[in-house]
Amino acid sequence: MTHRSSYLFSVCGLAFMCAPPALAMPTGDPEPTAGEQTAEIVVTAQRRQERAADVPIAITAIDQTFIDNARLDDVKDLVTFTPGFSGNSDDSYIDGLAIRGITSNDYGIGGDPSIGIFKDGIYQGRTGSAVTSLFDLRGAEALRGPQGFLFGRNAISGAISLTTNKPQLSGTKGHAYLGLAQGARIELEAALNLLVSSEIAIRVAGFATRYDGWVDNAFTPDRNDRLMGGNKQAVRGSALFERGAVRATLIVEHERRRLDGTPYRASNADREVLDYVSEAIGESLVVRGGERDVDTDLMNPQDRGDITSFTALIDADLGFATLSSLTGYRGHRFFYSEDYDGTSLLLGNYKQRQHGTYASQELRLTSPDGGALTWSAGISGYRETVAARFENEAAEDLVCRVGYGYADCGELTQDLYGADYVPATAGVLVDVNDARSDNLGFSAFGDLNYRIAPRLHVGAGVRYSWDQKHFTLNVLPSASTLGNIWTFTYFTEGAIDATRHWSGGTPRVYARYAPSATVNLYASLTRGYKAGGFGSFTVDSPTTIIDFEAVPEGTTPDAFAPEKMWSREVGVKGTAFDRRVGFDLTGFSYTYRDLQTVFFDTKTRTQQVINVGRVNGHGIEGAISGQLGRNVDLIANVSWSHTRKSGDRECDLRDCGGLANPKWTSSGAATFHQPLADAEGYLRAEWSYQGRRRESFDWRGITRRPAATEVNLRLGYKADQRWEAVFYIENVLNQRYLRGAENGGDLTPANTWGVVQPRRIGAELRWRG
Repeated sequence: MTHRSSYLFSVCGLAFMCAPPALAMPTGDPEPTAGEQTAEIVVTAQRRQERAADVPIAITAIDQTFIDNARLDDVKDLVTFTPGFSGNSDDSYIDGLAIRGITSNDYGIGGDPSIGIFKDGIYQGRTGSAVTSLFDLRGAEALRGPQGFLFGRNAISGAISLTTNKPQLSGTKGHAYLGLAQGARIELEAALNLLVSSEIAIRVAGFATRYDGWVDNAFTPDRNDRLMGGNKQAVRGSALFERGAVRATLIVEHERRRLDGTPYRASNADREVLDYVSEAIGESLVVRGGERDVDTDLMNPQDRGDITSFTALIDADLGFATLSSLTGYRGHRFFYSEDYDGTSLLLGNYKQRQHGTYASQELRLTSPDGGALTWSAGISGYRETVAARFENEAAEDLVCRVGYGYADCGELTQDLYGADYVPATAGVLVDVNDARSDNLGFSAFGDLNYRIAPRLHVGAGVRYSWDQKHFTLNVLPSASTLGNIWTFTYFTEGAIDATRHWSGGTPRVYARYAPSATVNLYASLTRGYKAGGFGSFTVDSPTTIIDFEAVPEGTTPDAFAPEKMWSREVGVKGTAFDRRVGFDLTGFSYTYRDLQTVFFDTKTRTQQVINVGRVNGHGIEGAISGQLGRNVDLIANVSWSHTRKSGDRECDLRDCGGLANPKWTSSGAATFHQPLADAEGYLRAEWSYQGRRRESFDWRGITRRPAATEVNLRLGYKADQRWEAVFYIENVLNQRYLRGAENGGDLTPANTWGVVQPRRIGAELRWRG
């Protein structure tokens, strides 16, 4: 108890060095000061417009100005400035995104993300579909803790809600941005709002960028690889019709992404694996290059996607309530490749080809604001189809020598099959499995909020969800004469399938008390739920599977159970110093059961999704925003968390290690403003810190994602509220740090990945009219 109190004291003391609880949504008026922002923050997380200080949820709201100033590139960059979030990366995967330690973990297609990402109220889907560029946004809200009662669709760890700028019936306006930076980086963004008639307006926005990478490949010393580069183009068109009590908006968006896949670097410190491989191939295996380099046989890793969406939003004021219809359709194509062994040998190259569609419909009624009783209720449904082909490649001679200890592949095929060995094309063994998931679901939800006294509010809400998945898996017979002996030691003789359905409720109750006009205290109890699913790389057989042969009759895809949690949260929000400073302090604890997690089984050499028995987590998050003086604004956050697993695989300890989230994080920005006649100059400093993390009980201790701090500086000049010029230096200290580290084992060395971009200097010119 004393130990925990000391942490509480330290965070409370740091609260005045802490990232904003929220930043005000832009309204088209001149930009407010930080102090004015603090008093007027408005969010829509609870399906209605409310002051952030009145919302009994841990929430961070970020407006368009902050997104532009911090140069946040895509939805995962919001992690940097949100307490309790971690797991950013430079690719299109969302399996590593964590909120309070909870990640999606599964990179197959049989499960669902643990974090819900929404744009204009529409669910954005999974890896390959969910990650898009941040451009022409009104703002973003990041919510921590289970949000299924509000958003549904498996938002068990939290949710990110993006709101685009909609057409306005206020005339012609727009903006245009141009950016240039080192690494041949070019950025363009533009938006234009046009008034067609007194009832109709349209808005068109576009974004494009290209940049060179910063990671060299020692495998090709005569080539300027510069991995981690890419280009993206996106366009959005929207139309507004407003007549009387009806407001309808149609939005069409498309994004083309052509990025490099994430390069891995094996650790030379993993002597267990590297020495074994060296002995098998008869020469020393050493990973070449410096700390920012890789040594990979995959010279062109790719992360390519095309995402198209259609959204229709209709609001009708019925007097007693507002009827809202949210209709969405989303289609995507995605290709990804990486060398996950991180060496110059062709031991493990991975490819994923994926396509899918997602259609959803929600209808809801929301009561008017201002009364003692407010409520909302609705129903929603979705249908999703996603299909993927997974390929794992390895050199046949390495499979025989390293994997099975044979001097040549001819001896192996004679021993296993009594047949001669015929080399495959280019001598490469390609293991292939096809997966398809047809999903549908329905939910019904409602909530009540009641002011039982002038300063005391209570509320309760619940969502009931039903999900069904029909999953098909086809492990193809190998085209190689080696047979199925590597990624899979069996094949399925065609597709096997299974259908499962799950259901669950996600209630929330809360109480909020305002001891003064500027302070709110709240406490809440919330249940989280995420449907079960199927593993994309394992099967469930009624009898023992004979190596290198077809699976027995009755074999089905391997299913895993739903995961559930109870989350407890207490917090205080408010303003001080004549509302010039806003603060937010949250304490939380949760109990997780049947956490879905991925691990690599070195005995069977399979990637499995399993349910961990129990996870306990608790922590504290603090945030502040406001004015430190006439010319200085500050926004900042700090968070601390601790997680503990039990019942994880063969671990029978009370503490089987923690989840892969940093124990301490902090970020923020301090800005000095200097009036210059009719203009303004400013100097802005940003920082982000990610501490070390607890590891799982079976962590080999060879690689680790170290603690890291990044600092950015921006020098700007604003004139006439229209023109703005910015000169910036990102990663000022030129820190080398990593997005992640992998445990390795068996024939895969421990490795690291995601070397962040080195120091970069650039400039931007912005026009708003």
